[in-house]
Amino acid sequence: MNRDMQVTSLKTLLLVLNPKAGSGKLPDKLFEVVNMLTAAGFLVTVFPSQGAGEIGKVITSIGSDYDYLVCSGGDGTTADAIDALISLNKRPAFGIIPSGTVNDFASSLGLPKDITAAAELIISSFPRSLDIGRFENKHFSYVAAFGLFTDVSYATPQESKNLFGKLAYFMESVKRLGTIESYECSFETDQGLFAGDFILGIITNATSVAGFKLPDEMDIRIDDGYFDVILIKKPASLMDWQGIITALVKMDLKNELFTVFKTQKLKFTSSEPIAWTLDGDFGGKFIEAEIMNLHNALEIITV
Repeated sequence: MNRDMQVTSLKTLLLVLNPKAGSGKLPDKLFEVVNMLTAAGFLVTVFPSQGAGEIGKVITSIGSDYDYLVCSGGDGTTADAIDALISLNKRPAFGIIPSGTVNDFASSLGLPKDITAAAELIISSFPRSLDIGRFENKHFSYVAAFGLFTDVSYATPQESKNLFGKLAYFMESVKRLGTIESYECSFETDQGLFAGDFILGIITNATSVAGFKLPDEMDIRIDDGYFDVILIKKPASLMDWQGIITALVKMDLKNELFTVFKTQKLKFTSSEPIAWTLDGDFGGKFIEAEIMNLHNALEIITV
């Protein structure tokens, strides 16, 4: 086989990355990763993002031209890539090399935290169909949430994340203990109407949220077409508060202030705009929103 024939037979791969994600380990290993992928038969194009929104624009513009798309960064970077990927008529196989601070979505997929091990998985594994969430006109990979500490991931300075890792989130959360708010809202779901004064709402299809592993008894599956929803009502006393904190730390959700259920879709309504977090980034403020599980909407390389 001549050289020209060898090059044309290579699988094309676009590697998009956030060089500032986590502690910035990927740039140090970039040549090693590219060399591994090249040796495995990929023709690799590398795009390091220079600012917010660039990864999505690049994928929207040229993503369909590639056989594979690999994203490296944290949950926010992955969410940007998936939101752009969903818009493509011809979608490349999608892989993730986790390099953020928490990497909840990658953890739910069972992806290796080690960068070279994650690259090796992309070489040796095959795509699997997984669910994706749609929040109005946006998409999220694993969680939409509001209330209690849900903005910490995007409000915490990147420098603190790089220096302290997950501890930076805890430090930011402690500063807010005296300013916890509640929100009067309702949810129309497959399981009926749930309304009340809530301090926290989580809509997820992942087994890990904010670095915490959710209980096995929730039987969370990322490809079953259902969201798992956790709503926590406003506590009426200090004892209620203590019960909530204990339940969250132990991930024991059998508290009377917790409502836990599965649903394929939700319609959220509130009397005032509420800020939502989508995959760790600010998703906007809403009075009403429709949230839908897009069953098996994306092919992702995983274990």
